[in-house]
Amino acid sequence: MKYINIKIKNILNNKRLDINLKYILKKYSRNKIINFIKNKNVYINNKIISKPSKKIKENDLVKIIIKKNNKKDKPYKIKLNKIYEDKDILIINKKNNIIVHPGYGNKYKTIMNSLIYYYKSNKNIPRYGIVHRLDKNTTGILIIAKNFKSYLELIKKIKKKKIIRIYKTIVYGIIKKNNFINKPIGRNKYNRIKMCVNDKGKQSITYYKIIETFNFCTLLKIKLITGRTHQIRVHMNYINHPILGEKLYTNKNINKYKIPKKIKILIKKLNRQALHSSIIKFKHPINNNLIKLDCKIPKDIYNLIFNLRKIKFKLKNKI
Repeated sequence: MKYINIKIKNILNNKRLDINLKYILKKYSRNKIINFIKNKNVYINNKIISKPSKKIKENDLVKIIIKKNNKKDKPYKIKLNKIYEDKDILIINKKNNIIVHPGYGNKYKTIMNSLIYYYKSNKNIPRYGIVHRLDKNTTGILIIAKNFKSYLELIKKIKKKKIIRIYKTIVYGIIKKNNFINKPIGRNKYNRIKMCVNDKGKQSITYYKIIETFNFCTLLKIKLITGRTHQIRVHMNYINHPILGEKLYTNKNINKYKIPKKIKILIKKLNRQALHSSIIKFKHPINNNLIKLDCKIPKDIYNLIFNLRKIKFKLKNKI
């Protein structure tokens, strides 16, 4: 999809929307512009306009959505595990091994394509309503807008850091005190699929708090202040506490942690980073009601924690 944003300055005498848009957008015919309007692809001040004769005013904000024939934009049925829904927003618990947006290697088997399948009315919302991302192998809470107004309000809340996002993760090594990481993250110039701590990157802030310590690792609660790509994975690896099961960033020298064989087998069986988007807290984009959701840790990570506790208990009793 392509988006055209216009702030109306010089209005033609009759003030009709279609004629003014034709005057501004010279590359499109008037019939094409009328079709945009009738297909509900034109917004004025965030409200859908379906009448070409609509009168416009100076300083009106016009947004036009131009849909392209894109093979990625086709429906694909994936069961969405809903944990909250109303007429404005949808919140799901994303499962492991599912990609949020189409991209290289996965053209249409994604959450976005599932939204195309279940929510046809989302077609005129940028990214079909998805306002933030989770990595393929990160589970948990994902917010989706169901209309254009909700989408814009949620994006504003994310930019103004008014959506609290809490993750739970298990990292290698014993962390002794709560702390935060304030290091910029940017693209790795040697490997384009990776991010890295980079002085030329964007500001990235991650708070972490100890929930429980085990014999060679720590269960943490993570609070994101910013939302950079792979932020938690990059930051935890940067302070030499990589996430269990993480493969892209984890240092190879993890044998120093003296991991019991049973736990090594469980980490291998996990086959992903032990990272879960657990809690979200924000004010509803339309009615301003407080929404707070707690999404419990999935079975694969819980099983790992259960066995870490068993080993800790056995070793403690031997002393």
